[in-house]
This record gives sequence, structure tokens and C-alpha cells, in this order.
Amino acid sequence: MNSNKGPVLVIGATGQQGRATTAQLLERDWEVHAFVRDLAAPAAGALRDSGANLIEGDLDDPDSVRAAMDGAYGVFMMLTMMTGVHITPAGIEAEQRRGKAMADLAKASGIEHLVYSSLKGANENSGIEYYAAKTAIEAHIESLELPATVLRPVFFMDNFNAFNRPIVDENGELVLNLAVRADIPVSLVSVHDIGAFAAIAFDHPDDYLHRAVPLAGDRLTPPEIAETFGRVAGLPARSNQVPIEQVRAFDEQVAKMFAYFNDRPDEPIDTATLRKDHPGLHTLESWLHASNWKA
Repeated sequence: MNSNKGPVLVIGATGQQGRATTAQLLERDWEVHAFVRDLAAPAAGALRDSGANLIEGDLDDPDSVRAAMDGAYGVFMMLTMMTGVHITPAGIEAEQRRGKAMADLAKASGIEHLVYSSLKGANENSGIEYYAAKTAIEAHIESLELPATVLRPVFFMDNFNAFNRPIVDENGELVLNLAVRADIPVSLVSVHDIGAFAAIAFDHPDDYLHRAVPLAGDRLTPPEIAETFGRVAGLPARSNQVPIEQVRAFDEQVAKMFAYFNDRPDEPIDTATLRKDHPGLHTLESWLHASNWKA
């Protein structure tokens, strides 16, 4: 167990993963410095209220990042490729550029432990541009010989609260619309558990430094996902395969991701071993109950 309790600088602090990591670190008595663009933003205020110290800055301003890293023990880094609700070429380029710059600054600042949240699929030659950006960031971290842990989470359960939320049709049936074949199992993880493993990595550096850790808590086919939602909601349920072209009309990169899921089903992740370090690792059903999910 690490006796050093920080501070840890959380980059991407107001996002889902950043908030989850901040909460998990604070629960374990770590000092957290949350890197935010606007101190007056409601999301920043919520972090302050939770016990984090706020540091204002901009990822495109190296001086502000350097100042934020000064004196920090560790850094949690989660970056986005999103521009609004879409993944764009500009967003992908910005993520890769910022990720490499953050790694360079962490090296120069003498950061003792960098935890980078990447994704499962990095280093798999997927042909997906936003996967490639994360692969490049991982490679840059490795080239710098940074003391680092790379987390590789799979498809977020939390997506079922947003774009992939099941809907109740006119017949009272719960319908899961997902662009994945019915026979393809999808690995799932909750954002809460990504934050938990980030905190666990900081707690146990001897076990987690210089590792890439795939993260999943469940693995279900679309009909099994729908059945789980139906069971929790007390409704009949079914899955519907959305055509990839329909997804492509919304976002080219998301369409490529789902096509990749269909063409190259992922191998199961060893969740039993993950649960040894984190017994509370959610299955889809336990996440639905914990989040009080309602249809």
C-alpha cells in the first residue's frame, strides 16, 4: 500500500471518468488537485464541494499545466476526442497532441506515477482513427519511460444512459437499439469502476506500474443486455440491430467502432482477477441496481 497520498492531479476532472476517479481517490484519503478550465463552472464547484482542490488551466497552455504538476506525486489523465457530441478529425488530432504534451510535461516535472485512461482496442491495428490516437499516446508514454499505468476500459455501461439508452415502444416493450450483431458478446464496464481502478493503481504502484490493464465487469450479447434491462425494469425486452449505415450518418468514427465490434469480437477479459483487487466490480445488473436505473 502506498503511504504517499498525493497530491494527484486529475486531468479531465469534470468528465465522467475524472469525477469518478476524484471521488475514489478522496474516499481513499488522497489529496486531489482537479485541473479545470473554469473555476466558476458548476461541475468545478461540485468537485470543490466534494473535497478536491481546484487548479485552473488549459491543456493548450503548457505553462498552466506545468504549474499544476509542480509538486504533484501523480497524474490521472483522461482526454477526449469529442467536439460537441461528435468525434471529429480536429478532436482526434487535439487529443493526440495534448496527450503527448501532457506526457512530456509529466516527465519534465518528475511525476512518480501517471495513470492514463486509454481504451481496449488500442494497439490492435483497428483502423479506427480515434483508437490510433490513443495508441500513439500510449507509445509516447512508453518511449519516455514514464512510471505509468495504462487503463484500457471497454464499452461503458454508462452509455446506456445516453445515446444507447433502451426505450419503451408503443407496446410497452423495452427495446435496446445497438449496432452489434445478436451473436456478438460486448464487454462492458462502469465508469465508477474505471475510477476505482485508477485509485487502486495509485494505492498499489508496485502492482500496477508499467502495466496496461484491460477493464471489464461483464460480457453479454445484445439480447442478453436487453434481457438484463428488462429483468431489472420489470418489462418485456428485446434487442434490435441498428444498421451501421444509420450510425455512420450520425458519426463516422462510432460507426467504425461498431463495425470493428462485429468483425473482430473481443476476447473475454479476466474479470475474476480484477475482482480480487476490486470486489465491487459491477456486472451490468449490479450497475443498473446501483444507479437506480428506470425505463
